[in-house]
Amino acid sequence: MRPVPNIPLLWIALLVVVPASSWVVYAAGDPGLSVLPAAAALALFFLAAVLDIVRSSSRLAGLSVTVPELLRCTKGRELPVPVTFANTGTTLASLRYGIATPLDFRAAGELIGRITALEQGKMRAVEYPFLPLRRGRFFLETLHVETPSRWGLWLLRKRFALATEVRVYPDLRAERKRLASLFLMRGNDGNRAVRQVGKGRDFEQLRDYQPGDDYIDIDWKATARRQRPVTRTYQIERTQEIYVIVDHSRLSAREIRVGVEKATEGDWLYREDSAGGEHLVTTQLEKFLHCSLILASVAERQGDLFGFISFADKEDRFIRARNGKDHYNLVRDALYTLEPKPVAPDFEQLMIALRRRLTRRALLVMLIDLSDPLTAEQFYQALPLINRQHLVLVNMVRPEKAAPLFSPKNLPATVSQVYDQLGGHFQWQELRETANRLRHLGVELGTPEHEELCAETVSQYLRVKRRQLI
Repeated sequence: MRPVPNIPLLWIALLVVVPASSWVVYAAGDPGLSVLPAAAALALFFLAAVLDIVRSSSRLAGLSVTVPELLRCTKGRELPVPVTFANTGTTLASLRYGIATPLDFRAAGELIGRITALEQGKMRAVEYPFLPLRRGRFFLETLHVETPSRWGLWLLRKRFALATEVRVYPDLRAERKRLASLFLMRGNDGNRAVRQVGKGRDFEQLRDYQPGDDYIDIDWKATARRQRPVTRTYQIERTQEIYVIVDHSRLSAREIRVGVEKATEGDWLYREDSAGGEHLVTTQLEKFLHCSLILASVAERQGDLFGFISFADKEDRFIRARNGKDHYNLVRDALYTLEPKPVAPDFEQLMIALRRRLTRRALLVMLIDLSDPLTAEQFYQALPLINRQHLVLVNMVRPEKAAPLFSPKNLPATVSQVYDQLGGHFQWQELRETANRLRHLGVELGTPEHEELCAETVSQYLRVKRRQLI
């Protein structure tokens, strides 16, 4: 406990101690003046102050604080931290409290909370609201309380150590709104019948040949036995393995800027790294993580198994494909602390790890930045290790200025803008060449705008699902 002077004590000191001390100093030079009244006033003041501290020293001894050890929340949404005060000591007429705010948090309400009265033997549950400004893992370390002494001359303060872990997950509200009407509320999720294109791989039964059947599906031994054409039919595969592979190496830290006037109200995706000015800033990795969680939700609705892999210079997180709410939470806990690493990606090591771990054919959705020609060349050389066994889709956020010269969206107004857009045109052309080379290996490269990354990735997945390409 640490006592600090209260306002009444300061007023008494101003009205009593200062005049009495001045009188003592003045009377010391004049033997005819008595210092006893002033000395008595000073002694009475200090005695009262000391007695108040002594009598109130145990006021906070019976106070205990309970805060949950683990809290989960979403970036940009208010987090009410439940705090329970239990008083086994004397009755507290009033109590003020506050939690030390982490750097990446902001107090959503009053910085100092107040409890009017906390009787002996009673408990009081309150909420201290925070607003997390970025995803990640954080800790609440201290809580401070304050109550006046018995006579109100002092404020008694006490510090409680906390060990509360706060897990802040990405905010998917904006992405879900963009996808709700197009994907999540439609498609082959049981709401309506959807024609399945393609065929499965598991044998179902034999039946008589029908016009239009592929000659490859004719069972010639059964045809010879029955003396009429017989066709094999296969089951449509309902459960498939989907893996999202996220690159969090140096290129994932590429900034994505959006104008302040274009930012969606309540969309905290762009606010965590904003330095003010005309633009709000986030990183490509944030988009990759949003896309991973959205695709996990869609795969769950489609009945597929979803897995997650992250890598930089080596594979660091691997979650085997499964489904269910608990598995989704496991994936979310695996990716919410990912941060860009200042290293170059090692694609060869990644492909070797995938070939060793994934024995069943699966859909691999790779979220990788291939805007650097050297990185794209390394990826192209390592890809043959897995592209024959698995179906690979690659997506990245298109660089801000990568667009055809004189495109309708970016018509230059000055000569300097022409040269500026010329560099973007060369970058766009390099991405086209990379996409063409990957297409020869059966790999589709998507380069949507940052708002459309989730929609484009989910659209690719649903097309693969409908056509049974896995």
